[in-house]
Amino acid sequence: MRLTIPQPQFLKSLQAVEHAVNDRSTLPILGNVLVETKEQELCLTATDLDVGIQCRFPLVPPVEPGAVALPARKLTTIIRELASETVTLESKKNHTATVNCGNSSFRIPGLPAEDFPVLPTVDSEARVLVPQAGLKQLVTLTAYAMSMEETRFILNGALLTVQKSELVMVATDGRRLAMAMTPLAEPGKHPMQVVVPSKTVRELGRLLTNDEGEDVVVAPLKGTSQRGAGEADQAMFRFGPITMLTRVIEGQFPQYEKVIPPAVKTGMTCDRAGLMNAIRRASLMTTATSQAVVFELSEGKLVISKESPELGSAREELPVRYVGEPTAIAFNPEFWLDVLKVLPVDEVVIEIAGPDRPAVIRQPRFLYLVLPMKLT
Repeated sequence: MRLTIPQPQFLKSLQAVEHAVNDRSTLPILGNVLVETKEQELCLTATDLDVGIQCRFPLVPPVEPGAVALPARKLTTIIRELASETVTLESKKNHTATVNCGNSSFRIPGLPAEDFPVLPTVDSEARVLVPQAGLKQLVTLTAYAMSMEETRFILNGALLTVQKSELVMVATDGRRLAMAMTPLAEPGKHPMQVVVPSKTVRELGRLLTNDEGEDVVVAPLKGTSQRGAGEADQAMFRFGPITMLTRVIEGQFPQYEKVIPPAVKTGMTCDRAGLMNAIRRASLMTTATSQAVVFELSEGKLVISKESPELGSAREELPVRYVGEPTAIAFNPEFWLDVLKVLPVDEVVIEIAGPDRPAVIRQPRFLYLVLPMKLT
């Protein structure tokens, strides 16, 4: 195998796939990236057996076909340190690769390409097309609400489903819920409902762009493992030169529609940035055992406060437009900071029905719900 490729493009392609590498696996091959040349293109593949990422890049002839598995972190580090020139990579039959760039030369021992796991190549008729910027927005608006607790494994990811002509993503940790939707590039012909693991969701957020580039192909892959032939056990995301394959989480995602309360007229309207900064300052007085920050609402103002016997107290007053009776309600400040920093609006409207009822943000194609904490 022999190829030549510009150093910036080689590095960019390696960085696209290296997050799927598992250095801690008992299988040494999973710490490698498969470097393969065929049909005048470079194909880089990495997988941890749960998530696989593949990146393709056209090469300038002549290209000698072949494949070798090379240590992913070491290869990326070497390519990053090279000059911004043409890189030549060559591998012989002993699975050792040589990397040359300018006056620099490296020799890297690898493993046989035949030992590398084969990613599924099955396509699906149930695929849908969604604009890349739209899918990235779904991830941005919901990913923070995924659970990190292992006890409720089904919540360690985000539900992805097709509803009519829209793609919907929902994430919840049981104390808050974020739901966003975006129009499909073309109406879906088949229903789709998969729970995508949190690692995959985060990787999508890293790799997707806001550019008006190629649409993303999203497809469930059915019957590729031990599950029933009619059930999707993997999902595929294909955009530009990148293909991502992931296992989906088995189980029944909560019926989130049942916990969304009807709209109420009581609530407040305020400056998003001002509210976010005030909450952040009050959160400086929280501790691991005392997280609740108090919101006191009355006509024309919101007082955000926190008292901590160990740290002291904080109090800040904000001008707001408020409709309803004076009330006090406590929240985990992180639950508000997470959503306020990603909302693409200057003003935010928050429905507040009472101290023991969830607060809700409703916007076109977006909903956020957060449960209050007990006042102490």
